[in-house]
Amino acid sequence: MQRVTGSLALMGIPVRFEADDPVLLHAALGAYAAWPAAAEDPSPPLRIRLHLAPAATGTTGDEDTVGVRVDGARLAVAGAGVAGGADAAGGEGWCTVPAALAADPRRLAADVLDTLLLFLLTRGGRVPLHASGLVIGGTAAVLAGRSGSGKSTLALAALGAGLPVLSDDTVYVQLRPSLHVWGFPRPIHVFPDEAPAGAEGPRLRSGRWKAAVPLPHAAPPVAERAALFLLERGDRVALHPITASDAVDRMTAQLEPGFDHFREQVPAAVGALAAGGAWRLTLSADPAQAIRLLRDALTARAEP
Repeated sequence: MQRVTGSLALMGIPVRFEADDPVLLHAALGAYAAWPAAAEDPSPPLRIRLHLAPAATGTTGDEDTVGVRVDGARLAVAGAGVAGGADAAGGEGWCTVPAALAADPRRLAADVLDTLLLFLLTRGGRVPLHASGLVIGGTAAVLAGRSGSGKSTLALAALGAGLPVLSDDTVYVQLRPSLHVWGFPRPIHVFPDEAPAGAEGPRLRSGRWKAAVPLPHAAPPVAERAALFLLERGDRVALHPITASDAVDRMTAQLEPGFDHFREQVPAAVGALAAGGAWRLTLSADPAQAIRLLRDALTARAEP
């Protein structure tokens, strides 16, 4: 069968999708509908090749998982009827998927494509930072903290306040040719008792049951200005300015698994964010208070 192709610009990087089945290509492109089309290019920076496996190959039930292994510049994925990998040096990813995934773009992305794409994008100048992000007046408020620090809860509160949300857990920093802070449009994951009506799940994430709250995105999530906020817990919400060097030291002191692959790139990314201002943000029990404080602080800075 002749291969079919389509191209999108993800985080500003052209990606060419190739598939041996038009339904599979349609599912892949549909999974990233928030991103703009890119000009067809036989030699784009990144390429994803997809193959449809025989219908009897593998399943996609909840009991099945797709395992991921990273070895330097190469990645391998396998399980649940899926087999594939990526080569960062060559800018290529490939995968064989069962027919059931071709009928479910969201599952195709979650189980396979997100892993391949993010592996390649993050090794192509989009540095991942363990932070949630929201946009206030065109500025990305990057809220950094370890797991359990309140990043997702703040993202949910920002969504409720009508603010654009970049991500609840990871933002991607582009330094060249100019600063861009990118999100990746995926649901906010919070504990079921925090989730609003209409949330999906619960589903198991990192050993904990979480509900999924979809993000509405009509355009690629990105900001060209940023301010950095390091999260801490306390009795009352407060902001305390810190230096850029202090922010870099705090964020590089103990990188969590996955983010430690980017130990050399993180200091420059954090420094670029902190150049727009850096603070310690103390959280109270009410995340809406923190969102109001952030909104007031960034709005005041934008006023002439």
